[in-house]
Amino acid sequence: MNGVHGDYIVTRCGEVMLTQAYGPWNGECVEGFVLDYRSKSMVMHGGVWSDIVLVEGESLLIPDAEIKLQERISAVRHLGLRHSALVIGASTVKSTSRMQLDSIFSKTGLEYGIFEEYDQAKAWIASAGYLLDEDAALTHFNNVKAYA
Repeated sequence: MNGVHGDYIVTRCGEVMLTQAYGPWNGECVEGFVLDYRSKSMVMHGGVWSDIVLVEGESLLIPDAEIKLQERISAVRHLGLRHSALVIGASTVKSTSRMQLDSIFSKTGLEYGIFEEYDQAKAWIASAGYLLDEDAALTHFNNVKAYA
């Protein structure tokens, strides 16, 4: 078994799952993320919610991770995930990340947008009607700062 490559911090913030993703990711990282995401989003299953995902670093997925992530996103859509906002402003491989994420998300059935700034993603999610818990988001970003 390979070691985990990539990392993440995921937090439920009201009707929004907020993820800070550090890449590149392999399949083992995707599997760990899926378990963590599921445990934190479970209270929303059967309702509707959204994602904001901020990618940082060499934010790419190796081929098996790309396939696994697309399959898992498609599956969670049936539990209530409807919109995903992807922020690739801090990525060192921006154009490649954008193409890869566009390829993945275009196959999921979700409405999604790709942004360069968190505030743009947050505004898009709000315009779709989702409530972001600002206190939980502040805690999330404090955890991101502590990680760095």
